[in-house]
Amino acid sequence: MKLSQKLTKEQTDPFFSKWQEMSLVISELHERREKRVKKEMESGILLYKKLLAHCLDAEKDAGEKAVAPLNGEERLAFVASNPGTYAAFRQLDELFAEMKKLIAAKRIQLKRLEKEI
Repeated sequence: MKLSQKLTKEQTDPFFSKWQEMSLVISELHERREKRVKKEMESGILLYKKLLAHCLDAEKDAGEKAVAPLNGEERLAFVASNPGTYAAFRQLDELFAEMKKLIAAKRIQLKRLEKEI
């Protein structure tokens, strides 16, 4: 499958829709200071890793450079080591937001390349 096909809205939007739902739940759990926030965050981390794997898999197929946020590995390590904290939740939310922007930019770049060909 071509990179442009793997990064379509249809392929990537389910990750972001699921995170949107999860982030509302996690935010509410933080407000109520509930202990199960850690479990929900671990699910969010897994979802983010799946999104990264999807994008990395697409890039390997096309020989492209990585679509990943700046310092993404270090930031994800922080989130994974502190899943019960609000700071980790905010960082994970930012990672998802940055990925969404990067994927959109990559789509635009790929459309321009396809028009040139």
